[in-house]
Amino acid sequence: MSALLDANANANADPILARLTAAVAARPDAAGPQVLLGEFLRGVGAHAAAEAAYEAALARDPRRVDALISLAVLLLRRLQPAAAQPLLLRACGIAPEAWEAWDALGVALMRQGEAASASAAFFRAHTLAPGDVDIALRLMQATLASGAEEAELARLEMDARARPLDAVLPAARGWLLGRLGRHDAAADALEVATTLEPDHPRIAVAFAEALINAGRFEPAVAALQQAMALNPDDAVLRNNLGAAYNRTHRYREAHALLEAQLARTPDAIDVLCNLANALICLGRQDEGVATARRAAAVAPAHHLPWRTLAAALAYADPVDPEAMTGAAMRAALTAASGAAPWVARGHTQPGRRLRVGLLSPTLRTHPVGWLTLAGLEALDPAAFDLVCLGQPHSDDPMQRRFRAIASEWHVVDTLSDAALIERARGLDLDILLELGGYGDQGRLAACAARMAPVQVKWVGLQNHSTGMAAMDWFISDRWETPPELAASYTERLLLLPDGYACYSPPAHAPAVASLPATARGHVTFGCFNNLAKVTPRVIATWADILRQVPDARLVLKFHQFNDAVTAGALRAAFLAHGIAAGRLDLRGGSRHRDLLAQYGDIDIALDPFPYTGGLTTCEALWMGVPVVTLAGVTFAGRHSTSHLSNVGLSDWVAADTGAYVAMAVARARDLTDLAGLRAGLRGRMAASPLCDGPRFGRALGEALQRAWAAR
Repeated sequence: MSALLDANANANADPILARLTAAVAARPDAAGPQVLLGEFLRGVGAHAAAEAAYEAALARDPRRVDALISLAVLLLRRLQPAAAQPLLLRACGIAPEAWEAWDALGVALMRQGEAASASAAFFRAHTLAPGDVDIALRLMQATLASGAEEAELARLEMDARARPLDAVLPAARGWLLGRLGRHDAAADALEVATTLEPDHPRIAVAFAEALINAGRFEPAVAALQQAMALNPDDAVLRNNLGAAYNRTHRYREAHALLEAQLARTPDAIDVLCNLANALICLGRQDEGVATARRAAAVAPAHHLPWRTLAAALAYADPVDPEAMTGAAMRAALTAASGAAPWVARGHTQPGRRLRVGLLSPTLRTHPVGWLTLAGLEALDPAAFDLVCLGQPHSDDPMQRRFRAIASEWHVVDTLSDAALIERARGLDLDILLELGGYGDQGRLAACAARMAPVQVKWVGLQNHSTGMAAMDWFISDRWETPPELAASYTERLLLLPDGYACYSPPAHAPAVASLPATARGHVTFGCFNNLAKVTPRVIATWADILRQVPDARLVLKFHQFNDAVTAGALRAAFLAHGIAAGRLDLRGGSRHRDLLAQYGDIDIALDPFPYTGGLTTCEALWMGVPVVTLAGVTFAGRHSTSHLSNVGLSDWVAADTGAYVAMAVARARDLTDLAGLRAGLRGRMAASPLCDGPRFGRALGEALQRAWAAR
């Protein structure tokens, strides 16, 4: 009856209401008509009137279970769990088989912070309705909150052996494992659940989420597509699929999907932010920045648009350091965590060993690892105690090296900002090194509430100032932040004597190949950065070089070129400058070893601007390929300037685009000099400060001691 009323409420509201009111008047002492009236009123959103109808029904029959449950659910909607609880306890006592009552009781108890009691209520509901996935997941939430997760995992595993075809059990187990940070195991469990119930919308969504958290983005795309087929009107799923397309470098598909979703929900800031990222990665920087600005205009008090804009502005051309700092400051101000105020601690042991936290979602094989690990390994263990706050353990070889130097490892990737702040403060850190920035997985926002007496920004989307009052220092060097550029940073600059980073060359790097121009008879320029960094001015500049070196070729290797349409758009952009498609060699993504080997086809690397190469420049140099760069005015615009200067190649740094073109042309005409430089570049780099871990470790340790002393 209630379902019929709900279905017809909007189309025929007045006649139905009239009939129900008449039924109540005809039977004033009966509870049933009042319950039906309450169901109708709840269906049309008249919640206050519905509450009155349920109360009237209970006045006539205090043991009316459906009225008790319905009234309690409305009270829960009004955030009154304490008022709902006694109603639900009565319902459970009258009808102990009513799973809806036990389920609602669990919700009421959870909202009052009684997780253990909520677990018992949800478990009873789960026993009565074992096929309901939502109840099982609420049980997992209560289990996690009550600290009984290991016992629950054991129960789920035992029950699964007894009921191997029950999809709810591996679904619940996978959800719980995911919240514990065991992402690979979570994905595996949920894969079993989806195999058993391939058409269950809730399980499909949970499986896709688990794959994303496990970093298995390619299968996550397929899982999200399946989840969308089961939930075609779910805007959140569409946005998540767009984000997954971005993660798998399928930016054109992300752009199409997110644009379509934006037509339905034009003010959805998460869609706008993901769309901004897709546009920038397609080389449409101006559109990406404009989209991020639109998100900030829609929700100026929300953190996500400002962090997106702060990251996007690094790719804008011309770049505006003050605008970048301003956006970062707004991102910092909107990073409200609800954490308790910071309380400074007293330290009574001068010269004691300092506890240094490393906060990063990428303590593994990643640019953060390649540019920090050698220096961290060289820190004096008698002076520094390293505490890692990152992702779960894995077999990643670089993560194993991080674990080897860490005295403690804390998995924080599933924690909210408030929970992360509480956890980090409880670790009694002296210095926190933030290594994630405003990236999509970074935890920089949590630093706004302060988690250590001294907070320092280093590497990890270190494109410019964080704009954060609680970020005390910014690790840099004299090439990255010369005095005339220091004013656009809100932090104090912690200058290292050499470069701001220390490169760890990969053991799998192939030997340096001989100069390809010698055999081919023409110079090949190349860039292995990211299409996001290739602005219209970069294309025009590179085209100018190719016109002045008419037999030269240009190899561009970007993940985006796995998509033929995107590659075709870039060829068209060069053709507009008179460069025929045959002079371009556009290559898609590949394994890292293969990428490094392809430097054997390159004579001279051309650095993009205003966002220059960082790790990419180090890799080119290690493979014997010198880099022409343009010194910019932001931190992101001077990475290559720092790296080249550390290797003794400051004469490869241009001051403007005219000098950049002239330098590239002149270098291309001197093959003898190029061949000699190439032959000795790896040895030269290995002996330089850029690859000298012990030297860098000493400098970093001294800098951290200075920062601690100046607190």
